[in-house]
Amino acid sequence: MKCNATWFTNEALVSILNINKLYTPFGSFAAATNILCVLVMLSTKQMREKYGAFGLLSFGDMLNALGMVIAASVRTQLIYDNSYGSLSTFSCFGRPWPYFFIVGGQLPAFVLIVMAGERVIAVFKPLIYRTYVTPKTRSIANTVCVILSILFLLIGIVFSFLNREVCTNPTCTTIYSTGRLYGTFNYILIVLLPFVALLLNIIAYTGAKSRSVSTNMKRELKKARVSLVIAALAVVLTALPNIILWGQGVYWNVGIVPYMYIGFGCNSVVNLFTFFFMKKDFRYRLLSFISYGFLNRYFNLHEVTMTNTRRNMVQNVSTRPPARS
Repeated sequence: MKCNATWFTNEALVSILNINKLYTPFGSFAAATNILCVLVMLSTKQMREKYGAFGLLSFGDMLNALGMVIAASVRTQLIYDNSYGSLSTFSCFGRPWPYFFIVGGQLPAFVLIVMAGERVIAVFKPLIYRTYVTPKTRSIANTVCVILSILFLLIGIVFSFLNREVCTNPTCTTIYSTGRLYGTFNYILIVLLPFVALLLNIIAYTGAKSRSVSTNMKRELKKARVSLVIAALAVVLTALPNIILWGQGVYWNVGIVPYMYIGFGCNSVVNLFTFFFMKKDFRYRLLSFISYGFLNRYFNLHEVTMTNTRRNMVQNVSTRPPARS
């Protein structure tokens, strides 16, 4: 199907070009910080076991940031080529960035629920947590998040094909490249799940605070605080902007929407600084990683990154000689 309508005036195109000039540096910086988080998480076995969910969260945010950079670059080139006109919904999905936006938006939302759920179990069911929440179960939960994101991406492709006769906006956002029905479903996931994660983290934090008489619960209080901060930032910088993005051009016209999307794409940058200042072992490992090990002499890295499980195993090993028969 051919769509030849022009959506924007020359003034609007100039505004889009100016916004793209912001998308590229902000998106590149966000992608770089997330790549750094992923590399730090992959650097040791202890980091992979302890921060696997955060690494997956960073990976999803990295995809979203890359999508922002790609969208800005391609849109700018299309405008300069006088090719920035209306096209079909399915042709919109042929552009590269809708894939990044869908997975990069939904995957972090799923991971936030997993992180919040783990904190609730750790606080209110500590025996179950110590027994069943192992590196293997965390890996399974992370894999489920990835599978769900890919599954919903495939569903989005189906909806885009079903709407292939519809001419749409050349910005090719998720809602324009898949149709209003799937776009609404996508925004519901991106908006609702961070709110649910925030609620679960508030419950976990208040529960840990009321039980923080033991050493283990004090440790859980620190973990719940970090997870709470990340979920709160996701609500402010991700969920709320996406509520505005969903209704833009249909129910309201807000001039700052493009700038709000920058906050959505760069939310993950704040996550890096949150972990840096609130997680000592992550901070030491990051400094060691970016200094190529030069700072190891100042940070006893191996002791810091040792997992609690390993420490408990070492402490419980008997030092008595075996009994003679």
